[in-house]
Amino acid sequence: MRVRTIRGMSVAVAGVVLSATMVTGAGASSLASGNAHAISLYTNAVKATNALPVLRDTSTDTFYLSDNIKTLTSYSSFAWLIKGVLSNAPAGFVHARSVTTYHLVRGFVSWTTTLILPDCGSSATCKNSVGLEFYDTPSQEKLVILTRSRATYCWAQTLSISQATFAFTPHSGVWRTLGKYSPIRKVGGQTLFTAAYSSGGYPITETDYLSNATHHFNKSVYHYAATGQSKADTISLVETDPTTVPAAPNFPSCKS
Repeated sequence: MRVRTIRGMSVAVAGVVLSATMVTGAGASSLASGNAHAISLYTNAVKATNALPVLRDTSTDTFYLSDNIKTLTSYSSFAWLIKGVLSNAPAGFVHARSVTTYHLVRGFVSWTTTLILPDCGSSATCKNSVGLEFYDTPSQEKLVILTRSRATYCWAQTLSISQATFAFTPHSGVWRTLGKYSPIRKVGGQTLFTAAYSSGGYPITETDYLSNATHHFNKSVYHYAATGQSKADTISLVETDPTTVPAAPNFPSCKS
């Protein structure tokens, strides 16, 4: 499973409060149970995928965003929600795309960037919306509000890792072996691994796709089970292996 933890903002919308976590957990194969053959193959794939210098996750159905440049004046004035366990966008929210890039060194995450990009082409309500870019290191998180040209960007906010939205665990890879594993399946050049676990009180079944050609993970699908407070839902991520390692973003402070 991916171990990217999204602390999120506890956003109250139409009576819904969700402190969002896409994937949580820390551990190694000792925390896995179920089919031994699947666990062995999965652990090898984790090592191979974490050994890459850069990974990029993209989701088009993970976030709803409500950011308006006319009213966005501080770090605390924007709001977003993870789609999981929410069947429809709350009032005022729009669909958005998230793109997270991980830079890894010797199997461990060194830094990440996460873009939150509103889909303004499909909704008049976000005609004035802006995107966000989060830059995380083991010690802090910086936020850029994406407006105008890149030459005008500046760090709008810097937070300690204890307050960070997209914090990651130092000395950790993107992937770890965790959960109760079912036997593997082979589908169209892919090996499918399915594991069940609980996150934030929600039962989740995660299916990870491993390319038989590259032996790296390239997709994950998360099935959230229905609970007494929410309906069942499904979200997905596509993972790619960029050939070029990007440079860490570097902008001046907006206050300078």
